[in-house]
This record gives sequence, structure tokens and C-alpha cells, in this order.
Amino acid sequence: MNKLFWLTSTAMVWCCLAIAQQQANDSTTNPQQSLVAGRDSLFTTFSYSIKDRSKVLLHWKSDATHDGDFFVLERSSDGTKYETVSVLKASSGVSQYELTDNAPLSGHNFYRIRYTKEDSKSDFSKTLQADLFRPDFKFYPNPVDKLLIIQSDHLSEVQILNQSGSILISQELQAGIQVINVSSLEKGNYILRVSDKLSNKGITEQLLKN
Repeated sequence: MNKLFWLTSTAMVWCCLAIAQQQANDSTTNPQQSLVAGRDSLFTTFSYSIKDRSKVLLHWKSDATHDGDFFVLERSSDGTKYETVSVLKASSGVSQYELTDNAPLSGHNFYRIRYTKEDSKSDFSKTLQADLFRPDFKFYPNPVDKLLIIQSDHLSEVQILNQSGSILISQELQAGIQVINVSSLEKGNYILRVSDKLSNKGITEQLLKN
């Protein structure tokens, strides 16, 4: 009885070892399949930076590209429905790539890169979220003489600063068209800073006084 037990146990151990070895062999027989199996496998890096306060520059690195394939930059406002922003041809001798979204959405921007191959198969990068909350306003004329006209969709705080950063004029504006008297300012260059009360975001622009 004991002899039969040990024979059975030994046979089971050998079977388990054989199955494990077969699985290990199967995982290495097709390196290309392992390379593209993961969602981010083709993209070793993917990042973004804000350019000129109004553009999104996307950078990524891919070491498995081929001539004739394409990178497609896609953007979404909700992370679900994507639209094509730009297309870049891939090259087998290049690993660093970048594309610029010159007209990003005001608010949430979700970006992903779709790598499209000649056989029409696609692989996707991870998704990046870039938020650009820009106060929706206009100001004119610039250069200005006495009256500066500002149009804003939200309650805003407007400040005019000199080149040293000192605040010379500060005024809270309601939504709509407002007028600021800047006749007290001397001729020269100033900084116009607008803060949107709704989004708590602000931008700065150069203002020239005649």
C-alpha cells in the first residue's frame, strides 16, 4: 500500500513539473506577441507639457516601430469618445516622437496615441489628462490710450501691474463688457492679469499704454 502511494505521488510530481515547463516554453516561443500583449507595451514613455499657456505638446517614446506605420493622436473631452487631432508617420530608426495640439479644449483633455500598423491592427498608449481652464475674455484696444475695454463671460478680477510686479490698478468685473480707465498710467509696458472667479484660474497678457 505504501509502495503504491509513493509511486502515485512521484508520478503526479513529474506531471506537474512537465506542465510547468511546457507553460514556460510557450511564453517565450513568440516574443512579438508578448511585446504587444499589454496596453502600454509599445510605449515606454508618454507625457505632455503646456506650451504658450494654450497648446499641449505630447511626447512619447516607442522602440518597436516600423516604416509605413502611423501614430494617431486622439483627444476626448470625457475619456470615452475620441477624435483624431493629428497623424505622424513612424520610422524604424526613430524612437522619440512628439505632436502638438494647437487648439485643445477648454477644460478636460484626454489624450491617447493609437499606433496603426500596415495590417490595420492598432495598439494604444495609456491615457493622459491635461486640464486647460482659460478665462474666456477679450480686451482691447492694445495699445490703449485712456479706456481699456474688457469682455468676460464670468465674474473676474482684473489687475494691471508694472514690470516690477507692483499692482497699479485692481478691479472686479461682472460678466459682460466692462470699461477700465487707464489714463493715470504712464506710457510704457504693463502686465494685465485676469483671474476667473468661476474656475479660479488666471492668465497674464502684455499691455502697452500709449
